[in-house]
Amino acid sequence: MSSYSRSVKSDMMAVRLKNDCCRVNTARAILTCAPEVNFRDAEIASYAATVSDGVDDHDVGELCDMSRLRCAGCRASILRGIFIASGSVSDPASKELNLDLSLRGDAADKVEAVVRAFGFDFRRRIRRGSVVLYLKSADAIGGFFAAAGVNRVLFDISNAGLVSDVANFVNRRSNADMFNLRRATDASERVCDAIRALECAGRLDMLGDELYETAMLRLENPELSLSQLAAISPTHISKPALSSRLRRIEEIAAEAMKK
Repeated sequence: MSSYSRSVKSDMMAVRLKNDCCRVNTARAILTCAPEVNFRDAEIASYAATVSDGVDDHDVGELCDMSRLRCAGCRASILRGIFIASGSVSDPASKELNLDLSLRGDAADKVEAVVRAFGFDFRRRIRRGSVVLYLKSADAIGGFFAAAGVNRVLFDISNAGLVSDVANFVNRRSNADMFNLRRATDASERVCDAIRALECAGRLDMLGDELYETAMLRLENPELSLSQLAAISPTHISKPALSSRLRRIEEIAAEAMKK
């Protein structure tokens, strides 16, 4: 492990985990990447043991299960856990920037699924029997560490001249995240309003069993994203199918209100 990667991991381990859900999600990521928790580095081994205390196989589950993200810090906690357990990044001063996640077995598929769900398009290659997920773009690598809550790498990239304007870069990512959050919130509110309108009019029976189940699921969990809502659905519905059902509920409500 390079000294730069090691220092970045130290920064990550120094981040205070505000909520227990963040600790558990950090542990889930570490245990997915390194089930044996067998690290040569004493500090990393100690950190992994501390955050994983009391976390069992049931808690780990599938890393891409978005229903386990309980607060705003959980996504960053997962990214930090992934990097601490499996990552390395080259020093931006070298001008040849690489972010690698070295994984074995089915851990590569699990980690790839969750980082893609978070918006990071990692590529993969095989190296000495391990699957390596990697990024080479300065923007993507800076974005990964910004999302993980460790801006030090982003500023190092800027100082090396690999990203011309770090402030604009951070603002772009922040604005995109806020836009996506606002769009998801607006969509959830629209559906909830449609469901309540049907309920007030005594017309929920128009939905049928499947749509009624989806309507109640959305009404009880208005804050969850589509991915998170699909993950907790009793029928394990896919995200596209769930989205289609919610659109159909809005259409039925609109038609009913015209009558």
